[in-house]
Amino acid sequence: MIKNVVAVAADIDKTLIEKGGIPMPVTKAALEELHKRHILFGVASGRPFDQRTLDRAEEWGLSFPFDFAIGMNGGDLWDKYHEGVTHYNLLAKEDIFEIVSFLKELDLNPVIYENAYDSVLALKMDWFLEDSKNRNHSQVTICDIDRLSAKDTGKIEVHYTEDKEEALYEAIKNHKSDSWITVKTFTGTIEFMNPKCNKGYALREFANRNHISLDNIIAVGDEENDIEMLKTAGLGVCMINGGASTKAVADIITEYPVDQDGFGKFFYKHVFGE
Repeated sequence: MIKNVVAVAADIDKTLIEKGGIPMPVTKAALEELHKRHILFGVASGRPFDQRTLDRAEEWGLSFPFDFAIGMNGGDLWDKYHEGVTHYNLLAKEDIFEIVSFLKELDLNPVIYENAYDSVLALKMDWFLEDSKNRNHSQVTICDIDRLSAKDTGKIEVHYTEDKEEALYEAIKNHKSDSWITVKTFTGTIEFMNPKCNKGYALREFANRNHISLDNIIAVGDEENDIEMLKTAGLGVCMINGGASTKAVADIITEYPVDQDGFGKFFYKHVFGE
């Protein structure tokens, strides 16, 4: 059994919930048990942080609010002990201009979160943005490359179909730069970020500013954008439904996937000792 746990950081989609869903019963009960034991709990998402992130606790029917939250793949950090949101390692506007330029040549639609979901920029309207408008009530602005690259940002998000994949990765290879990296977050989704931007960086900052040893933190995730977080925490846990590269760096892999209450069952067995 794992002892002396002070905090738990968990990815959301495919870790705590199926995309768009709510936690299953055992996972929800495990979250309540963490709170009962005074273990800090926070979510760590690739999505930009705003009030929508914190609202999830109520939407999931939890009896408590999150203690901290990491957003934008580690570019955003909020916790209940400090006022406001801290931003880290933004993607420089000159790099945004270069990336958006070659994406436009491929007829791909880069998305930039200028102010989380409240202000979203893109080259054109597409199915993803229509869905975002409906779900998140986003204000979407269709603009040119100069507007998209007017200021530094947390990430560029790109959604692509299978027929575009080969050309996209070839373009990334041809424009390779030390100023940015790419991370695949879901099938058909890739994100461009500052190389220093990752969930592990934000987790370390959270621990440092709240005087928590990383050895006493558990991180749980499933995909590439969770890797640095799992490596940074004292114990890195990958869901069994996660990607091969994430499993390779994890200390433990859950016995059950997200759709079989994998998160909750792991905590009851390895942390709560039940």
